[in-house]
Amino acid sequence: MLFTLRDGKESLEKILQTDSLEARAENAKACVATLKLSVPTVIDMEDNKVNAAYAGWPDRMYVVGVDGKVAYKGGPGPAGFKPAEVEDWLKKNVK
Repeated sequence: MLFTLRDGKESLEKILQTDSLEARAENAKACVATLKLSVPTVIDMEDNKVNAAYAGWPDRMYVVGVDGKVAYKGGPGPAGFKPAEVEDWLKKNVK
């Protein structure tokens, strides 16, 4: 669970690292539901190659083109985590 109640207030809880694709998928589903995400969401394989290649921590947003190259790279979070900026970029650059 992502949210817990502490002193009558909701609090985000850290999701621990897992080696199981099934557990990662369940964590991703929980994040999508809790955060009400509307963008496609993917998980990394057990070897964490995507995490290593894209330095996704702290939060970072990327747009990967159909050619497989990075077309947009957001700044490191939390200050660089700007979904509205990515949305604007997509509206301007994707037809």
